Amino acid sequence: MFRLFRSDFFNFEALRLLSFTAHEGGEIAEFFTAVARIKDQDEESWYAAWMEAADKAEALATEAELAGNRVAARRAYLRVANYQRSAQFMLNGLPGTDSRLLTASEAAISNFSRAAALFDWSYHRVDIPYEEGLDLPGYVFLPHPSTRLPGGKLPLLIQTVGADATQEEIFYIFPMAALELGYAVLTFEGPGQGIVIRRHGVPMRPDWETVVGKVLDFTEGYATAHPEFDLDLARIALVGSSMGGHLALRGAADPRIRACIAVDPFYTMFDLLKSRMPDPVTNTFVAGGFVPDAGWDYVFGLLGRFNPMTRWEFDFGRWMLGVPTAAQMLRRMQEYTLGTSDGVGFLPRIRCPVLVTGARFSLYSQPEVSTQRIFEELVNVPLDQKEMWVAEDTAEGGLQSKVGAFTVLTTKSFAWLDRMFGIERKIHL
Repeated sequence: MFRLFRSDFFNFEALRLLSFTAHEGGEIAEFFTAVARIKDQDEESWYAAWMEAADKAEALATEAELAGNRVAARRAYLRVANYQRSAQFMLNGLPGTDSRLLTASEAAISNFSRAAALFDWSYHRVDIPYEEGLDLPGYVFLPHPSTRLPGGKLPLLIQTVGADATQEEIFYIFPMAALELGYAVLTFEGPGQGIVIRRHGVPMRPDWETVVGKVLDFTEGYATAHPEFDLDLARIALVGSSMGGHLALRGAADPRIRACIAVDPFYTMFDLLKSRMPDPVTNTFVAGGFVPDAGWDYVFGLLGRFNPMTRWEFDFGRWMLGVPTAAQMLRRMQEYTLGTSDGVGFLPRIRCPVLVTGARFSLYSQPEVSTQRIFEELVNVPLDQKEMWVAEDTAEGGLQSKVGAFTVLTTKSFAWLDRMFGIERKIHL
């Protein structure tokens, strides 16, 4: 496959942004102009190039607004938001030390909201009660009346983000496709994610079913308070990609979730370490007691010095998980698992239909390690209600999170979800 950068890190992240050009999240010429100004594995050049692209797109948005061109203004503001989000991405490796991280993130949210105000879909910002003193930010989107499904209430798609994505970014994938197909959508960011960790410093938690439970409590109250929205609480689907796929599987244990789509999830987060470290090193850590924590911090610092991707991942991981050292991060990673100490596992708690996918060229874990195991441990989901799809080619979704093949992902996913929810579609010419 053609490469934009020599390093896997910058190449993948550039492809990630390029993937959104088909969904109003980028413009081809703007994209390649920015890429040409980026030095491989240089975070500062990455930040500067995308912020410059955002500034130029914002000027076009203003021009379109002055001309009364609603569609052009919306598209430009979506690009502004996505470029600003992408710019701050590389700063995630410097958590708490670079004010641009929060500034760019808040600017991206603001510009996404400016675009959303120009959608044909209905858009509502919501605050989801989480813990005392903290609400989780979310969006509720309702489809245009012309795309509503006949004869009933609106099925609801809830999307949880993963490790390094934001709810504004993931809008271009499942939420946008869902709205075009007549689904209502709720997105949210939980602890350790998006603006929640950037603004409040609240780290992630492994028992994501608790977070999803609070989101569902809110959803029930919201549907009652807004009967005019016609939300169908009997048809709620939960979706997530990569780490979000893992979190979605945790949330799917709640019986109020009636279907789950887990895109390229890991079974246990600690497996990700195995793709970054030699087996003897990981085995030594698991055995414990041989190397003091300071020794592990030195090892990871040394590895990061020679590999910017590894350094970024370890720094971001410590921030997201709320721990100060590499050794503590590795211990915390072992808590993010679908296994249990009694050997039974978490997945037997899920009884709703599940679509789980894998990616042959994943940066993190192979399908045999995660996808196959997850599918096999869904023992309480009837065979005709669970499906495994492993993409073997990049054009079919073989990269992590189906980067570069989002249309393929949503086409297959909604065909499956429609079947599970008893939705039949016909094309009328």
